[in-house]
Amino acid sequence: MNDKVAIFIDGSNIFHGCREYDPNFKIDYVKLVDVLLNGRKLLRPYYYGSFDPSNPDQANRQKRFHQALQEKGFHVTIKPLRRRDDNKIEKGVDVALVTDMLSLGFKNAYDVAILVSGDNDFVHAVEELKAHGKIVEVAMFENAIGGELKRMADKFISLNKIADRIRK
Repeated sequence: MNDKVAIFIDGSNIFHGCREYDPNFKIDYVKLVDVLLNGRKLLRPYYYGSFDPSNPDQANRQKRFHQALQEKGFHVTIKPLRRRDDNKIEKGVDVALVTDMLSLGFKNAYDVAILVSGDNDFVHAVEELKAHGKIVEVAMFENAIGGELKRMADKFISLNKIADRIRK
């Protein structure tokens, strides 16, 4: 297997999927990458997350977590939560993930994209990558995967089935 793989992790989505799967379950992201690679060559793992500047204690915990990922070789992109007038929260995380996934794919930086998210908002990006000859695998907990995203993926990897291998 000479496929070069890029892994794109939607931090918020996997956090919430993990909590629904088991509130006490914690993921070891280094193990997750290793299991998802399955012997293939890694370009780099990309992690996308956010922090709440209005909650300094939580923001500091998140900052330490994000720094730990960087020290382990992850490319980390973090966006602040922003409240709009209608109290909705905007992050820009999905846009950053899609931008990187598409631009790296179009530059032929990888052969296989592994998207760790269950968000159906990514369906069109997955479609576009596949139209350009990329293989797209999607990994998520079964309770948190959007049906359309699961169907669009070349392969679905159930995190439920590998939970014992990615547990922290």
